[in-house]
Amino acid sequence: MSTPQIMKTLEEEFPASRFVRVHESYVVALNRIESIERARIFIGQAVVPISDTYRDAFFRLIEG
Repeated sequence: MSTPQIMKTLEEEFPASRFVRVHESYVVALNRIESIERARIFIGQAVVPISDTYRDAFFRLIEG
């Protein structure tokens, strides 16, 4: 199974109310997000990029 297929499988298994895909390589837990700056999510020491592909859906989710 390729990495995109693995990520898709993980995305489908995690509860959509608690996790969101923000990049081809990242699914994040909404309750772990500490801050968002432009197209980056900060979780502890980690900085997770928000890709153009997922940006609109992510911001719609957190704003509404």
